[in-house]
Amino acid sequence: MTKANKTVAVLGAGVAGLAAAKTLNQYGFDVTVHEARPELGGVWANNYRSLCVLEPKWVYGYPDWPWPSNTPLYPPAQHVRTYLSGYAEHFGIRDRIRLHSRIVEAAPTDDGRWRIVAETDGERESAEYDYFVMAPGMFNLKKIPNWPGQDTFEGQVIHSSEFRDGTQVAGKKVVIVGFSRSAMDIAVDIVDEADSLTVLHRSIRWPVPEKILGLIRNHVLLFARWPTHFAPPWIRPGKIARFLHNKLQGGVNFFWKFFEILLSAQFRLKQRDLVPDRPIKLDLFTNLYIAPPRFFGLVGEGRIGSRNSEIESFEKNGVRLANGEFQPADVVLCATGWRHDYSFLPAELLDKIYDQDGMHLYRHMLHPALPGFAFVGGVQGINSATLFAMQSTWLARLLKGEFTPPSAEDQLTEIEALKAWNRAFVTERPNRSQILNLHQMPYIDDLMDDMGLEKHRKNWLADQFVPYRSADYAEVTATANPR
Repeated sequence: MTKANKTVAVLGAGVAGLAAAKTLNQYGFDVTVHEARPELGGVWANNYRSLCVLEPKWVYGYPDWPWPSNTPLYPPAQHVRTYLSGYAEHFGIRDRIRLHSRIVEAAPTDDGRWRIVAETDGERESAEYDYFVMAPGMFNLKKIPNWPGQDTFEGQVIHSSEFRDGTQVAGKKVVIVGFSRSAMDIAVDIVDEADSLTVLHRSIRWPVPEKILGLIRNHVLLFARWPTHFAPPWIRPGKIARFLHNKLQGGVNFFWKFFEILLSAQFRLKQRDLVPDRPIKLDLFTNLYIAPPRFFGLVGEGRIGSRNSEIESFEKNGVRLANGEFQPADVVLCATGWRHDYSFLPAELLDKIYDQDGMHLYRHMLHPALPGFAFVGGVQGINSATLFAMQSTWLARLLKGEFTPPSAEDQLTEIEALKAWNRAFVTERPNRSQILNLHQMPYIDDLMDDMGLEKHRKNWLADQFVPYRSADYAEVTATANPR
């Protein structure tokens, strides 16, 4: 496993795929990246005009690739595209990316390698590699529900990924389905151009502001170590978390109740009939999102309608809701998420790692039933670029033999334990096995422990209370001899 010329096929040239390609190339592997789209960047390659990074630039990014000095604090999509393109160019992986190349088959061979069949510009080509790394990200195939009567609707039904700007809906009655960040972004984006605008949601989630009380940036809460102690304990909780949840559970509950009161007041949720029905400590863990600054104010002004209901059926000029209300519509925009397509893997292998909750892998990357296979980017954290760079470093060091994973039996035991832990806290949904959010830092700590590296990157006090920046891990991802 230590030969420098081992070959790797990487699926995807988004944030995860680029991190995997750069790191594996850095460690001496011969990497080929297959990207089905016409350009690199994944979800950032082509999207709506107001899409931007939700965290300050110093906490979102590859640890060893700083943002240009002129980048806005919350980088817009066009800046992210330039950032990713520069990363690929600087680290010499652009020439290793095959665009318009979609992997249609991936299967292990009898001699322990992987046979990859890729369709490029309509032609299929087969090749064998020593390793196969999946990095399709969390945004794969758009998911649009199939409602009764939809074929009678005289308007448009589009997915949020097909939306670009307000000219598409100018002067039209718009219904947005979903309560995600993209739903809110688009609502704010088109409020001045649409004739009317209503957002439908089956459930209400706790919003996190860019600035708490308009004063403190949210990264103080989301990217520091101390709040993770108050979250539902990680599968291997640290000493502080164990003490708080075993000895001071009342204090933990008070902390989250106080935060609920604070957010309710800041967003005036009760007055706007938008109070979530789930405790915030579970909601932030499973459904974390940062609210656009103007969205709740526009709801309060009545410029954005909000209905806690769902579409029951379509009619000629609108939709009938489950609460009986008729909502006129020319455009129904579905911010209904994504689904994954892993049909290129053999069904008998997929059945071992995938179920209704998503992928179940050791460290969210490996499975003993699939030697030579890895998944980078199959987790949902609050800083994907840093997270995927750390996963890639862990994987590269493992493949180079720099540390040894547990036995197959112990890996399976860990997978089952994580599955049980996840089902205890996360709302049932297609990808719940892959959600980290507030537990991203304990997860990265596990990766650092595996690699024999120091997980605490600051002195004790700063390590607990000063938010982590992506650059804090630069020494880990920038060199083949990290510490």
